[in-house]
This record gives sequence, structure tokens and C-alpha cells, in this order.
Amino acid sequence: MPSRHPRIAVTADPELSQALERIRAVTGSTEPEATLVRRLAVRGAASQLAAADEHPAASAELFAAMREGRFDLDEDAIDRLNNALVSDG
Repeated sequence: MPSRHPRIAVTADPELSQALERIRAVTGSTEPEATLVRRLAVRGAASQLAAADEHPAASAELFAAMREGRFDLDEDAIDRLNNALVSDG
């Protein structure tokens, strides 16, 4: 479809094709691929920006809870988890 906006090329590699197939299976979307890719890109960008905005607030709340004793931290459990992850890595 003609557009006054510049186009971008996206390579339809196997990973992208599988992602689009999974989205179509879950949502039932019948949009053309280019429309679906555009919609997912716009929604993905909005999601990433929202997550970036929430991160500092979540970190501040976590540190405040730790300072105020509202966050029970089991350091031994964290050490065991870290050691398990290093062993499996």
C-alpha cells in the first residue's frame, strides 16, 4: 500500500517467523505480516518504556523496605541459589 512514510526492511528469518506464528496462534490475528510487525513493535516499545519508568520506583521501594525492616532477606538462601546457578552455568 502506498505511504508517504519511509519503509524499513525487516528480515523474515526463522526466529521472526516463529514469533509471528506464535502470536497468530494465541491472538487469532489475520493481519498482514507487515501490519502485525508494526503493531508489535509499537506495543513493544511502549512496554519497554513503561518498564524503564517503573524500574527506578521499584528499586526505591525495595531499598526503603530494606532500610525500614519490612523486607526479610534470607542471605543464606540467596547464597545457596547463587552457588547453584554458578554450578549449573
